[in-house]
Amino acid sequence: MLERYLMKEVLRAFSMIIGGLMLIYLSTRFASYLGQAAEGKIAADHIFRMISLKMLISLKDLIPMSLYLGVFAAMIRLQRDSELTAIRAAGGGHHLLILSTLKLSFGAAMIVSFITLYAEPRAELSLVEIRNQTENEATIAGVKAGRFKELSAGKRIFYAETVAKDQRTLQNTFVQVQNATNVGLMRSEEAYVEVESKSRDRFAVFIDGISYGGMPGALDYVITRFTRYALRIENNSPRDLTRNVNYFSTMDLFKFRGPLYSAEFQWRLASGIATLLTPILAILIALASRRSSWYLGLITAISVYFVYNNILGVGKSLMKKGVLPPIAGLWIIHLILIAILVALLIIQRRPSGIRRRSRQEFLRSASSKL
Repeated sequence: MLERYLMKEVLRAFSMIIGGLMLIYLSTRFASYLGQAAEGKIAADHIFRMISLKMLISLKDLIPMSLYLGVFAAMIRLQRDSELTAIRAAGGGHHLLILSTLKLSFGAAMIVSFITLYAEPRAELSLVEIRNQTENEATIAGVKAGRFKELSAGKRIFYAETVAKDQRTLQNTFVQVQNATNVGLMRSEEAYVEVESKSRDRFAVFIDGISYGGMPGALDYVITRFTRYALRIENNSPRDLTRNVNYFSTMDLFKFRGPLYSAEFQWRLASGIATLLTPILAILIALASRRSSWYLGLITAISVYFVYNNILGVGKSLMKKGVLPPIAGLWIIHLILIAILVALLIIQRRPSGIRRRSRQEFLRSASSKL
């Protein structure tokens, strides 16, 4: 009964925190993709799918953080309302709090591990494929009907009178291209975006038009009529993903030997391990916090959490460089955290009389020395 009540309190705090973090993430990501769609870099039809994949990837960070803060918030509330005192009187101590939390954190760790080991590499590849596909469906650099669009710091100006029903073709277009030697003007009946298959460079292709080129003020303009004219609007170096370990499936990582692959595998496991261990740390920090100064405990909890994650990131970088051997790798960081948890647990479970006596003996020895 007590265990169920504790799990319910943790789940309530966890749900509120992860709900708020997801709302913030979705709103910022949606605004970012809308801006890219307005610039013509992605098609609006694919925004929802891209946000869904990004949301799936972000859960590997949101779930551990939300569970960690949820456990801390639940423990602080129980301590503030003296419910922890009643739980201890009913025979529930550290073991009940830790075991109840471990059941939740184990389930969360399984979800996070599934994302990092299986879903994330596939989602990242899907995002690259969608971005490559959607480039062909975007309009010319975000040109909207009836509006001028400046590119390259004003060196290129696009204008289109209308957009066709397919939302890909611009009609009655005008372009001004300016460089150090001359100014070019071009008008065409239609225009659309085309991406070169090998280089992935984007070109604005103009159909049935006329161009004027020459120096301003001079009379010797060059007039050219054309049926098809391609103008490069964006350079994209081809991305070779075959050697990028971020896109490797977890099983493929075992086919290669080297610090790069070991670091990537241990990094994928690190999120699940952190999801399992950090809630216990949240319990111990919350129990060590006083009711009147719980906010100091919150600051401590947040600081410790980010320090732990930053150390994991440093360890990953050292492994890639070969400074940290794979046999130690990130495992040593997890073991240090476990040692800290055990030490805090031993200190907190010491009888209060022993702690008080030790403190008094320390004060007496210090006064005798004075």
